[in-house]
Amino acid sequence: MLLSTLVAQDIPSGGQAMIAQATINDSGFYSNSTSEGVVASREFVAVTGQDFTTAARVQTLNPNGQFWSSVMDFTSNRAVSDGDVVLLHFWMRAIATTDETGTVTMQAFVEGPGPDYTKSASLQINAISAWQHFFIPFAVDGNYAAGALGFKFGFGNTGRPQTLELGGVEALWYGNSLTTDDLPRTSFQYVGRDANASWRLDAANRINEYRKNRYVVRARDGSGFPIGGEKLRVRLVRHAFQFGTAMVASRIMDANGAANATYREKILELFNSGTLENDTKWPPWDGEWGGGFNQTQTLNALQWTQDNDLVMRGHVLVWPSIRNLPNHLTARVQAADATVPATVMAHFEEIMNATRGYFVDWDVMNEPYDNYDLMQTYGYDLMGEWFKKAAELDAGLGRFVNDYGILSGGGLNTTKQDAYAATIQRIKNDGGPITGIGFQGHFSASPTGIPKVWEILDRYATEFPDLDLRITEFDIGGEDADLQADYLRDFYTVAFSHPNMLGIQAWGFWADAHWRAESAMFSSDWTERPIGTAYRELVHGAWKTNDLRTTAIDGRFAGRGFLGDYVVEDEAGNVLQTFTLTAGQEATVDVVIASDTAPAQLSFVLHPTGTTVPSGSTVRFTAEATGPEPHTIAWFKEGGAQVGTGNDLVLSNVSGSDEGRYYAVATAGGTTVESRRARIGVRGPNAPRSELLANISTRARVQTGLGFMVAGFVVEGSTSKEVVIRAVGPQLGAFGVPGVLADPQIRLFQGVTEIASNDNWSPDLADDFATLGAFALTADTASAALRTTLNSGAYTVEVSGVNDTTGVAIVEVYDAATGDPVQMTNISTRGQIGTGADIMVAGFVIEGSVPQRVLVRGIGPALARFGVTGTVSDPVLRLFESLPDGSARHLRTNYDWSAAANAAELKETTARVGAFSLIPGDGDAALLIDLEPGTYTVELAGANDETGIGLIEVYRVP
Repeated sequence: MLLSTLVAQDIPSGGQAMIAQATINDSGFYSNSTSEGVVASREFVAVTGQDFTTAARVQTLNPNGQFWSSVMDFTSNRAVSDGDVVLLHFWMRAIATTDETGTVTMQAFVEGPGPDYTKSASLQINAISAWQHFFIPFAVDGNYAAGALGFKFGFGNTGRPQTLELGGVEALWYGNSLTTDDLPRTSFQYVGRDANASWRLDAANRINEYRKNRYVVRARDGSGFPIGGEKLRVRLVRHAFQFGTAMVASRIMDANGAANATYREKILELFNSGTLENDTKWPPWDGEWGGGFNQTQTLNALQWTQDNDLVMRGHVLVWPSIRNLPNHLTARVQAADATVPATVMAHFEEIMNATRGYFVDWDVMNEPYDNYDLMQTYGYDLMGEWFKKAAELDAGLGRFVNDYGILSGGGLNTTKQDAYAATIQRIKNDGGPITGIGFQGHFSASPTGIPKVWEILDRYATEFPDLDLRITEFDIGGEDADLQADYLRDFYTVAFSHPNMLGIQAWGFWADAHWRAESAMFSSDWTERPIGTAYRELVHGAWKTNDLRTTAIDGRFAGRGFLGDYVVEDEAGNVLQTFTLTAGQEATVDVVIASDTAPAQLSFVLHPTGTTVPSGSTVRFTAEATGPEPHTIAWFKEGGAQVGTGNDLVLSNVSGSDEGRYYAVATAGGTTVESRRARIGVRGPNAPRSELLANISTRARVQTGLGFMVAGFVVEGSTSKEVVIRAVGPQLGAFGVPGVLADPQIRLFQGVTEIASNDNWSPDLADDFATLGAFALTADTASAALRTTLNSGAYTVEVSGVNDTTGVAIVEVYDAATGDPVQMTNISTRGQIGTGADIMVAGFVIEGSVPQRVLVRGIGPALARFGVTGTVSDPVLRLFESLPDGSARHLRTNYDWSAAANAAELKETTARVGAFSLIPGDGDAALLIDLEPGTYTVELAGANDETGIGLIEVYRVP
């Protein structure tokens, strides 16, 4: 498979060949000359493995920027009329190129005769080293006699010398029988662009692991008491990762031009790092590039970057070819003057001393693969010496080698990739203290596939694990603005996900200060182009943590944020605290909130929960109390003596004698309070499990379409199971629920097959309701209910309103079995999440005698992967325990499963119970917890009162 692909359809029948020349050998060719010589030359070569046997090999020797200065042409053998539809198609591949994109380029155009040279089609084509098929459909612009319309290929606008092959040229005339939309059209594409491409999940996991860390915010009042229910924002203000751009010193220092003022503003708005594109290259540093470049201006621009806290790179100490060295060295190198190496070292000293303190690293050597005059003349051991000299002058700076064509050109230039690795190894072998590898990222309109980019990056990281990586010069050409935007998003994502990567640097951002204007993020008038929007939405949107959270009863919330500098703000935007989140350590941030409330009473804000474990295990209970200080915590076994002190109780090597219930007692002065009881169950290795999920009930707003409430559950076992299923609307009004669904109906499915349904429940079920402990529906005849026997398997219950009515309803699934029940292994409900009384609320019962581990999930973002639209983007999951007096005790809250302290265990358990995977950092919520037999409630809401479709799931963990 090509690593950069071209998408096209089959060629429709009915087209009539219209090129007059019988073979490619008969085509015309001309080439202008420059002061350096002829622009291009052509020869014919044999081809195997294709439908054509001969190709034209064109060498662009002295490009002059004008595609028409060297042209191969064909002519039409028929008269054509204005609007006639024609398909031009051909094959092309790169043989050799010195362009940073690793591709070759030409202009395919169709035109009439002079003096107007009216063009019916004109398209710049880029190709990689594998044969690629190109399709250009067009409508003829004008009326032409036979022989007047020309099919032409221009080679003079490459910018650098290149060699390409062109073959299989054909033009098909369709007249007015088809439109151009009916014909195949080359659409540049790349592997991995698809929204469901497999590399995306791997990259998301790496980003979560390497580019983010966990933070915990603790809100306290002036006395140190936790403050629950406080809304706080955690906001990233500066990335640790370096998102940079190439800059121009003259524009930075121009105090008068309005466009350059905007240029400076955009740098500070969008980037935290960069380099001077040309100002610190040796020739302009020495004054060879005219008045636009001088050392004073360069140093003043660097001072501006430092004053604005930009992390800067130096580019470049030595570019070791005659064409890129100062003019005064040309003749000396050609004459093998023995003093040249010392002159290079003197330049190192001059520029590094002059710029000391401005840079974090230097490109010590640039593009060694085809810039090697110095090494060829004076020996390749010079490379190591250059790195030694850079380290001697400033040991604290990073020292990089930098080259092009490693990632671009489809990633197919393995010869150059191998040579780059060999160069790096040579530097290391010669004792050169190299610290990093630079990868230019100049891509053509047919960019390298994302999996291939990762493969190449990881190859160097594997071969040189002690070296840092950088993307030093990123841009993408072509005329497809959407593809440019998508490729920036995907390329930045895969590069950002690599743990060895220090930064990604765009090679400019404004069309008037960019070496390829079509690649810029902003057009000349500062209109943001799609590629600029993609950058901003990624770096300053998706990758810029901005969490608005509400503290739980213990005054805390946890999150997972991108590494960098943060502020914690109140709802009004006042900064309460700052902190830095690093890769090496989680951040715990204490925030003091002014409070007018009375001092907190002694109480538990974190209660212990029980567990069931094999004998010989270690059990840890945790409790936390708040209130008057100082206070103490002591642990007791129910009916026994004190067994520990402090927030944690650890019991090692537990056995049957340790079974029972444990609790904590907090004491302050003469006041004591007790925590909830938490049970330990101890079982042998093969002991049967008696605990089970007995029923589920979920309340949510029922909408139409995807807004139907859908409850799912799995019945496990070898025998059938009787269940009672209810969808209740009107009766909820008696419990104070507003906006109830007036007439709910039930449809029960196994897979896609409907197996039962009900609109209005039968009075025969009234006794079942009483037996199961379900509230009566005596005055409510519109709600729905059914009793049925189910075999093991997965089932879904769809609740909707008759005649597409909407409102709040509750769906309930009861285990109606007697004797030995069949386990219900997981239960889930999808529905519309509103605010206030319209949030989703699910209840479930754990039966048995010992605690059961459950996985509880609140899903929003992940539903989009299954085609669900309008999902809640930031769900918050809260778990409550129902108490005998009718109240509820809060046990746990989660905003983001990947921010949990046990995220790794959550991931492993998700796979073990067969649940679909969640992407780290996407915002879905989950809890993994051991719960004693009893009744529990799960609330799923949108953070900050967001609404949308959500899913509650409860899994019994074996």
